[in-house]
Amino acid sequence: ALGGVTLAMTALLGDPLTGLFGPRPWDDAAADVALGVTFGLTVVAVSQRAARWSTAMSRMSDGLGEVVHGFLRPRDVFAQACASALAEELFFRGFLQPRFGLIATAVVFGLAHATQDRRLWFWPALSVLFGLAFGWLFEARGSLIAPAVAHFVINYFNLHHLLALEPQGLHDGPRPA
Repeated sequence: ALGGVTLAMTALLGDPLTGLFGPRPWDDAAADVALGVTFGLTVVAVSQRAARWSTAMSRMSDGLGEVVHGFLRPRDVFAQACASALAEELFFRGFLQPRFGLIATAVVFGLAHATQDRRLWFWPALSVLFGLAFGWLFEARGSLIAPAVAHFVINYFNLHHLLALEPQGLHDGPRPA
């Protein structure tokens, strides 16, 4: 829905999102994909490791795991990761960032990830950091390919990781390494 609304708003404003995914020379697109995959896999490795040694990250992981278990099955992860990454990158980086700038868009991205669950207090702050990183990738590469691929990779692997957790996996401290 977010992606459709974004496309409709840009059409109404006479400011289509053309050029945000291409056309680009093949080597640029390939470099964007490689950069997105590398960044995404690095974030996945660091975040999953952090959930083992950081109480805040561990509790956040538990809270997100409970949410994910409530609506998602492993067979649906690819579609969910793809849809959320594309829609969010179109809206935040493709639509908002050119109008309001990198920092304001990253803050709005973080606020969009806010929740009342106390275990997830750290998620909006991390989302601001990721919003800055995705926004920087967008500005540096001049395309949504790298941030969309990175966002997809992070969502895809972390959703699978969260589904692998026990739904009642709450605990009082970090997981053993």
